[in-house]
Amino acid sequence: MRDLDVRLFGALRPHGPRPTITVSVGDGATVATVRAALAERLASENARALLAASAFATDERVLDDGDPVPEVRELAALPPVCGG
Repeated sequence: MRDLDVRLFGALRPHGPRPTITVSVGDGATVATVRAALAERLASENARALLAASAFATDERVLDDGDPVPEVRELAALPPVCGG
C-alpha cells in the first residue's frame, strides 16, 4: 500500500474536507480504484455524482479508469466544466 494525494479542483473542491485528500492504494491499483476510494471520503451524493463524471490526471496526461495508478505522489480530480 502507498498513499496518494488527490487534489480536488473546480466544483469538487468545496465537497472535500480539504483541497487535497489522501487515499491509500495497493499494488496493481487502477484509476477506478482511486475513484472508489475517494468517493468513500466525500460526504454527499451530489459530490459522488460529480466525481463519477470527473477526469483524473497527472501533470502530464489525463488518465482512463482502467489505467494503472502511475508512480506519482499526486493526481488531480478534474470535474467537467462548460463554457462558451
